[in-house]
Amino acid sequence: MNRIATAFIRRVFPFAGLSAILLVVSLSGCEKKAGPVAGPQTPAAPVMPIAPAAPEPREDQVVITVNDAQIRESQVQQRLDVRYKPTLAKLAEQSPQLAAQQESILRRNIANDLITETLLEEQARQAGIQVTEEDLKNEMTKQLAAQNPPMTIEQYQAIVEAQGGDFVAMKSFILQNMRYHKLLETKFAGQLAVTEEEAKKYYDENGNEFLLPERVRASHILIPTAAAEPDADPSQVKAQARAKAQKLLEEIKGGGDFAALAKQHSTCPSSANGGDLGLFSRGQMVKPFEDAAFSLQAGEVGELVETQFGYHIVKVTEHADATPIPFEEAKATILEEVAQQKRADAIRKYIESLRQGARIVYVSESFAPVPPPSRPAPVGPAPAPSPPAPAAPADANGTGQ
Repeated sequence: MNRIATAFIRRVFPFAGLSAILLVVSLSGCEKKAGPVAGPQTPAAPVMPIAPAAPEPREDQVVITVNDAQIRESQVQQRLDVRYKPTLAKLAEQSPQLAAQQESILRRNIANDLITETLLEEQARQAGIQVTEEDLKNEMTKQLAAQNPPMTIEQYQAIVEAQGGDFVAMKSFILQNMRYHKLLETKFAGQLAVTEEEAKKYYDENGNEFLLPERVRASHILIPTAAAEPDADPSQVKAQARAKAQKLLEEIKGGGDFAALAKQHSTCPSSANGGDLGLFSRGQMVKPFEDAAFSLQAGEVGELVETQFGYHIVKVTEHADATPIPFEEAKATILEEVAQQKRADAIRKYIESLRQGARIVYVSESFAPVPPPSRPAPVGPAPAPSPPAPAAPADANGTGQ
């Protein structure tokens, strides 16, 4: 399903959006070490399971100065522990060398995050931006209440702490990002409005994003093939299930009431609704069932379908081809999408300007940006091109999540 169509169906867990203020800005300001900063800067979710004991603590020295502010080793280590400690510990069990390499990359990325945060913090302080504990509580309450199922802050805290997460540190991180969000809202107030004309232009130029996929509405009767008794003969149970399903199929094709027979014989929870599964698109059902359902027209009953769950009798009650989402229905989503793009561009440029105007000194060489690899000038015949250097992973398992 495409990105815009998906937006009509689900909401993403919102706390990660607060940390998206710290954009992927791999830029250098007035540093004493030139070159781009490796790796993306978007923070990962700060909730994770318990990890083994940490290695010996590093000396808490100043590693970077940003204007008149200092970034210390302990700040980098605390952020590393909150986000990546369990992942790195698990990786170290498999390959200590790889874990050490990944930790070095992550520490540099975190340091770059902290530079951006320090600059934003300076601006927020100068602008008098305040976010109270009450503001934080209200925001968390609102967002957690919108989850499915809804949660209270106390329930969420219990989950975080049960997984070994630091709830106090997580709250501090969210509060900090709320301040930055408020700063940027103030900074760009009135500058990022999106007109209906801009939304229509986006809609016209990106028509493939505004398609609801082909969907069917189907009902089914499930006769399971799993043995109810542990000593039962599996082949005999399967044969009996097939015979029963075939008999029901013949009864339906002879005019039997599908919904009534589903309520009486199907073991799927959908039996309470006469077997109705509602509308679904491709990729939502197991493949044999999906293939059967999408091959039928509305009103048709197919032949028996076997899946790992048993034998299915499938009846399609509605078949809808892929259809464009009308502009009026998509407009609100487009306005939000385009506004997000504008915000991202404006914030990126703003942070770039802060970094370019800042005095950033890398006291510790280990946090200095890594310059891109240089290639020697060819002598004689041109050599075969070298493979590109691998991109730094976003986190220790390389998933970027």
